[in-house]
Amino acid sequence: MTAPSDRFDIRARCGLWQALRRMVLLLAGPLFLVPAVHAAQTAKAAITQAAPAAAKWQPDAQLTHVSTLRGQADGRAPSWLCTYYSPKAKKSAIVTVRDGGMVEVDADVRNTSVDAIGGDFVDSDQAVAAAAKAGLTFAKAAKDLGFGLVVGGQATGKPQLYWSVMVSGAKGMSGVTLNGKDAAFVKRDDIKY
Repeated sequence: MTAPSDRFDIRARCGLWQALRRMVLLLAGPLFLVPAVHAAQTAKAAITQAAPAAAKWQPDAQLTHVSTLRGQADGRAPSWLCTYYSPKAKKSAIVTVRDGGMVEVDADVRNTSVDAIGGDFVDSDQAVAAAAKAGLTFAKAAKDLGFGLVVGGQATGKPQLYWSVMVSGAKGMSGVTLNGKDAAFVKRDDIKY
């Protein structure tokens, strides 16, 4: 049999332990219920984060290209490259948006695209769904799809906004090009290695 003072210590320790446990659950519990704020995101969500950094780099910065090589089957990606062009400075910058809300600016890079994308385009989740509907096959758990949004066709005199969705495998690469404004099928390309 335990002495009365020993029983008090055990009860006190158990009560303290339970109080501590409750406090931890109260403080940490909400962290388990709230989804990650900056998890993989669509192109439009990434652009929302990139735009302020681009405007800080050059106030007249215009979005000209959006891409990732880490696209997922749901149209989201953990990182996006957003290229901006400043007509006044005649320079470009790449604004990288990563999981966790990290935004990095690589200023004054070589100009790759100078035609502004604008804001009237389908998001990456709609583009990947349209590419799948057009016959592009990839695993449901894919995390290495290539997505790109850019204005092309300048040589024809009819510039147009295009989404490209690409998948690569051991035997080759396949890609679907879509109209950037409505995700209508444009063409498919298959390259064998």
